[in-house]
Amino acid sequence: MTWIESTHSGRREQLGPFILGTGNIGGVAMSTGPGIGLSEDEGLALLDRAVAEGFTAFDTADAYTGGTSERVIGQWNRTHPDSSTLTQTKTGVTANGPDLDPERIRRQLANSTKTLGHVDLYLAHTTDPSTPWERSLPVFSDAVDDGRIRAYGLSNVNAIQLADALATADRLGLHRPEIVQNSYSLLDRSDDRDVLPLVTAEGLAYTPFSPLANGILAGRYSDGQRPQTGSRASTAPHAERRLGDAELMDTVRRFDTLAADHGISPAGLALAWLLNHAAVTAPIVAFSKEHHWRSVDESRAFDWDTNLDDALDTLFAIS
Repeated sequence: MTWIESTHSGRREQLGPFILGTGNIGGVAMSTGPGIGLSEDEGLALLDRAVAEGFTAFDTADAYTGGTSERVIGQWNRTHPDSSTLTQTKTGVTANGPDLDPERIRRQLANSTKTLGHVDLYLAHTTDPSTPWERSLPVFSDAVDDGRIRAYGLSNVNAIQLADALATADRLGLHRPEIVQNSYSLLDRSDDRDVLPLVTAEGLAYTPFSPLANGILAGRYSDGQRPQTGSRASTAPHAERRLGDAELMDTVRRFDTLAADHGISPAGLALAWLLNHAAVTAPIVAFSKEHHWRSVDESRAFDWDTNLDDALDTLFAIS
């Protein structure tokens, strides 16, 4: 796990074993509306619970839930001034597409810092084909230099984009991106091919999101159930395709059986796999129900059997 010094408290905290995802506070990521996600009061209670459970970092983005996610975390930060909990946010996703224009990054970082109280880790939420790294990375690096943030990173990047960013930072004498946040789970292993070898070789932190593939790896849809309105699977772009893939869902049911044979829930096993993955620093997990906490507890307590790596590689081949 990675040690990060909080820009707010000056104390050092481990980034892991889990990071709390807060994209469901006020909605579900980019979706808002009645009955979707957590209310603001529920969000504050979630942050309290996470810290009590030993979480040391909150993840959000300026684009989440119309700004509600950042605003609720900011409210929590202001009422807990002595907390060393790390605050991570992201920028670059807009209604008009990717935008990592340098001036916009500066403006959004100032806005996020004002809303959140402090920003420890700042990520480019996406890549921007119209803005080369030569223009955007200096803004992130300058923020590290003057102490506005502790470190920065990249999200939703492929290996070519990541390698280009690292080479650009080195060539320009900038601070390098230190964190990679991509989708990664037993159902989404594309990063195994080239991103994870690069992450490992360069000593970067890897903090994957969607570790349960929108609940599919939690056994919620194994018997043909459909996602409820407001669930992550009801809004996720890949969920409908996966749920309609008969061969894939048969594999998921075999995964459910494997988990049962080892005395753990499917969600617990999916998270335990990530916790015991050499390249993973800390998965990002989000909660809305009590049983979600139980799967985290299971994964932490599970005595990992290395034979499971081979069994899971057989079930879920690298795509």
